[in-house]
This record gives sequence, structure tokens and C-alpha cells, in this order.
Amino acid sequence: MRSDGTETRRLATGTNTTPLITEKPSWSPDGRTIRFTRDHRLWEMSSDGSGLHPLLPGWHFSTWQCCGRWTPDGSFFLFLEQDAEVTSYPAIPPAQMWALDERHGLFRRARTDPVQLTSGPIRWNAPVPSKDGNKIFARGVVLHGELVRFDSETRQLKPHFGGISADQVAFSADGKSVAYVTFPEGILWRANRDGSDPMQLTEPGFYPKFPSWSPDGTQIVFFDTNRQGHTQGYILSSRGGTPQLLLPEDKDDQVDLNWSPDGSKIAFFSSDNLGGWAGSVTRILDLSSHKVTTLPGNGHSPRWSPNGRLIAGISSDDSLEVFDFQTQRWSLLHTGVIGYPTWSRDGQFIYFLRPLEDPGVFRIRPSGGKAERVVDLKGFRYTGVYVFWMNLDPDDTPMLLRDAGTDDIFALTLEFWKRNDGI
Repeated sequence: MRSDGTETRRLATGTNTTPLITEKPSWSPDGRTIRFTRDHRLWEMSSDGSGLHPLLPGWHFSTWQCCGRWTPDGSFFLFLEQDAEVTSYPAIPPAQMWALDERHGLFRRARTDPVQLTSGPIRWNAPVPSKDGNKIFARGVVLHGELVRFDSETRQLKPHFGGISADQVAFSADGKSVAYVTFPEGILWRANRDGSDPMQLTEPGFYPKFPSWSPDGTQIVFFDTNRQGHTQGYILSSRGGTPQLLLPEDKDDQVDLNWSPDGSKIAFFSSDNLGGWAGSVTRILDLSSHKVTTLPGNGHSPRWSPNGRLIAGISSDDSLEVFDFQTQRWSLLHTGVIGYPTWSRDGQFIYFLRPLEDPGVFRIRPSGGKAERVVDLKGFRYTGVYVFWMNLDPDDTPMLLRDAGTDDIFALTLEFWKRNDGI
């Protein structure tokens, strides 16, 4: 369209099987070309919509590309690239900056392959060239956490396991072993209760979410999302090995798996892609018959009570509720946005995280009543694969992951780009 909003016209469209999902469009300085991200790859077309084609066909085919910008003189095209296998922490993907040499001349032609500009632990956001083209401005984030545990005597959160960057920590039923996922690497480990003698359970390629121990301590279930966006549950020996799909034929998502106290069933929730968590339902897998049943109503994050009679969960409006298998009904316990409902070892309380408004860790009885604040989290800086996380240790003491990373704006100087031999 024109700058006054008139003369709007369509430049390109997709098909019924391949919709055109366009992000981050960028004009070339001469106005002849438009580039954008389509299905995690860079595409290009003329400014009149003709000649639509991939910008770098066949180059680093297993990676994702996005967020392209030209330098003001059109000499270089800057963009981000990330490993397509690493889909964790989508808000800040592990992206690095690249540049494509666009200079043409009588005795030289444009470089055919992009050149990598950055490497290392910093995760970069969209590059913005300066007006003179000699610098790039970009947000750079280093993800790192510190595992902390609430000290009831000092009423403070103190480093636990030496303050390692461990997310989604879960203890076995007997309290003798612990599983955790390193952040942001996404590797599942098991260790003794005090964190000693760690053993690596998964390799890169998986990013396990919310490991849950079988009651006998021999197996661990978790979920992960593949490149096609399908979230599936996996089961793994607590001694290691190859994770196996829990429901390989199931076309629906399997999220946030939680073992029943007798080890015969696994609760999880499925979410449709249209309604998100608001359209999710709680399902139960019977491991002996391999039959899946669905509980009435909508909800997510199911957590089985120690006696197996109740399931705590989160309603479609993010409030805390509990399902009674005898009455087959959900009961509302606490309104407001909450996360990570967690049963105390004796089943007398349900702990939960209130991350935003009046932040803190609270607990409430499953029969109802007023929620009691356990930890005040005012000013606490969260981090983790889902930003917020909370769980209890074998003594019913809350654990969280505190942000110990960095988040800055950088200026990268590029004076040497102007040399005739390129970058």
C-alpha cells in the first residue's frame, strides 16, 4: 500500500496445502526486492509480487532462518539462523547472526554463501544496521539459571545443589533420587538426593519437559515437541537408554505427563492448536490396556494426589481446581492465574505458584479454604524453558530457578566490511 494507506493490493498468496505464512518482511534499499520469512526459511520476490522463490535453496537445509535486514547501501543482507532441532525456549531461540554479500561490480560478483558473524552462548535477536552501515545493533541474551530452595529459618531463597542451572527438578517417590533438566541445554540428568553422582540420561536432540518418576523409581516420563510441532510423551529407563514414544499412534498432543501413585496410569493433557490451553482436556492412559479416557471439562497440568483419589489441575481460565473420581466433577479451589499445582507428600495441601499478581508460592487444602502464602516472590526474577517453574523437594520445601543470565543491547562494529575482499 501507499504510505497514506491507499491502493492496498495483494502481492502473493499460498495454496490450500502450503499456506503463505509471512513474517519480518524487508525491502531492499533500491525498492526492487522484498524478502521475508516463510515456514522458517528466507524467501524473496520482486516488489510487484512476481518471482517468488527461496533465497537460499539447499543451504543449511536443517536450520531455520529469519529476521533479514539490508544494510542501508544494500551491500549486505543480515539475518539470523538457528538449529531447527533446538526448538526449546521459543521466545529467545539460540540464533546467530549471518551476512550475505550483495555487492556486484564489473570485476566481482556477489558472494554465493552467507558468512557467519557471531558464535558462542549469546542468543541474538533481529539485527538492525546503523544508518551509516558500519554497525549492527542487536539484543543479546545469555540464558543461565540458579536453582534455589526456600530456607524456612531465614525466610530466604538460597542456592540448592550448589546453585546449578537446573530446571524442572523432580524427586523420586522414595526421595532418594532426583531428575532435572539443565537449562538452557535441555539435557535430562538423574542424581542422588543431594545432587551427587549425576548421570546423563538423554542426548542433544531431545529437550525433556517435566520429567515424572514412576512410583517404583525405574522409569521416567517426559514430553518434547518435534520439528513438525507435534508434542509427544516419552518413557525412559531411569538408568538411561533410548526414550520411547508413549503413544506413537496418537495424533493428539501429550503434554505434562504425571504418574498415578500405584503406577498403573499416566495423566496428561491434550491441547488443540486453535484454542491453545483454553481448549485443553485432561486424559488418562491405562498402561495395562493402553486405553485412553478423557475427563469431563477443560483443563491442563494434571497432578495426581498421593492417595490416587483426586487430580489437581488448572482450569481454562488458569485457576486451581481439583477433580474427584467418585463424583466425576471438578471443584474450584482458588481463582487467579496460577501454575504448577503440586501435592504435599502427605496429601494435606496443594502448593502452587502465583507468578505475576501478588507473586509467591501458596498452599491450600484440597477441601478448600483460604490459600496460605509460603514464599514471597516480590522482585524475584524467573527463568527456565517456560520462564516460570516451581516444585517441592521431599521435605515439601519449594524450589525455583532464579535468573542468573544477562540481557543486553550490543553494538557490533563493521568498519572492515568495506574492503574489496569482502567480510
